[in-house]
Amino acid sequence: MKKIFLLLSVIFTVILMSGCGSSNDDKSAPKVGMLTQLNSTPEQAAKISNGAAINFYENFNTMQMALQSEQIKAVRTYKSVANYMTANNSDLKINDAATIQLVDDFCCAMRSDDVDLKNSFDAAINEMKSDGTLDALIEKNIRNAATPVAVEMPHFDDADTIKVAVTGDLPPLDFVNADGTPAGFNTALLAEISKRIGKNIELVQVDSGARAAALTSGQVDVIFWVVVPEDDSRPKNFDTPDGVSVTSPYYRDTVVDVNLSGVVFGM
Repeated sequence: MKKIFLLLSVIFTVILMSGCGSSNDDKSAPKVGMLTQLNSTPEQAAKISNGAAINFYENFNTMQMALQSEQIKAVRTYKSVANYMTANNSDLKINDAATIQLVDDFCCAMRSDDVDLKNSFDAAINEMKSDGTLDALIEKNIRNAATPVAVEMPHFDDADTIKVAVTGDLPPLDFVNADGTPAGFNTALLAEISKRIGKNIELVQVDSGARAAALTSGQVDVIFWVVVPEDDSRPKNFDTPDGVSVTSPYYRDTVVDVNLSGVVFGM
């Protein structure tokens, strides 16, 4: 657990020192906004930024406002989120010229001692891959969803309840409606997992930057996590914090840049 708390301390210190977020020291570099990275330091993010100065933001709305007011030149996010942003705002565009070639896997994360919980989630996710349910959920809730929809969670009398953190910071994957109702792909995924494992799932809204602390403190049992697929330079689980286990991936996405239409931005 020490790794998580040390990393959160580093991020918190950097944010305090820089105001709206952290960035590298190159004043001439274009500023790019990203959600606070819990599994990498600001220095690591800067190394793969293609020369951009990275500004971290605690939530999606604040980052979007920074882009609209041109405090930053682009938002670096996932292609599914970028498609949502551009579909709902004609002033935005995906900048293919500035896009970096990064691919991340989406998983659920839980405390390492919750072995039975991890095994049940793994079994459900792998079943959903095999029977086509996962592909159908992706098609409905990501590829063809301009507006995320709420999904009712199943309820099982006398069954255990699993608390899962949602943030609303990755629409249409992780989304919270104006009335506070969670919606989108992750909600639909959890509803299907609930059906398959026969346990109730309670959605708990937390700030994106507080996910790891919510998990380790016991406030929630599961958070959504992103891992970098294994390759020759990155061994398996190199970015998974101590004391945390991640499930089989349920979605994979690429990283792209979004900026205001008409604004020249390149690396």
